Amino acid sequence: MGNDSVLCQVCQGVLPATGREAYTTTRGRLIVTNGYCEGGCAERQPQQQPVEVVRQAPVAVPRSPGVRVLSS
Repeated sequence: MGNDSVLCQVCQGVLPATGREAYTTTRGRLIVTNGYCEGGCAERQPQQQPVEVVRQAPVAVPRSPGVRVLSS
């Protein structure tokens, strides 16, 4: 059992178990360290705004006199 299937993706609290056999020592340690997920995390999570990518114009690099650029 991996921690990803036990922990809430938003608050990192432990999700409720479906049965008695799901309560393992690993789950117990996670409950002590992280606590339980209270539920409703998706509603509390702020809506993520799309990230805008700003493209910069290429910068002209001055060439030193006497330096030749060879084309391939």
